[in-house]
Amino acid sequence: DDKVPETTVTVEEVPYEEEKPEEIQELPEEVRVIESISEDGKPKKKKIRTRVIKKVKGDKQEVTKIETVEEDDKPSETTVTVEEVPYEEEKPEEIQELPAEVRVVESISEDGKPKKKKIRTRVIKKVKGDKQEVTKIETVEEDDKPSETTVTVEE
Repeated sequence: DDKVPETTVTVEEVPYEEEKPEEIQELPEEVRVIESISEDGKPKKKKIRTRVIKKVKGDKQEVTKIETVEEDDKPSETTVTVEEVPYEEEKPEEIQELPAEVRVVESISEDGKPKKKKIRTRVIKKVKGDKQEVTKIETVEEDDKPSETTVTVEE
């Protein structure tokens, strides 16, 4: 018993996984009312309430859907479905609006009068994930005519 106590310290490196907190998102309740007329000619009302709760934990997403159906003469019926899907973090949509480009074209009409044509072009680029959507808004204004706007969307 005259021995000095012996202490051993072991240091071990383990891969570090950052634990993300559980993220819960409750979407607003959606209420649909369906009105119909029964076979005996009486109006019937059916109310469907839907609640969706999304839970994200790590790389999985759990979607809970609670649907309650209320009909006039029947007791309300609630259905709960839980679905687990791989979670892909949504990248925010990136919107870029290029400066408006204005071109003025002046020409002389057949009767010798000068005519002005103003062409205003706006380009809006939306990038979401790996897709890009380009919206082009072109407004043409001529002296004696109402302005004409053309919108083209390319994906």
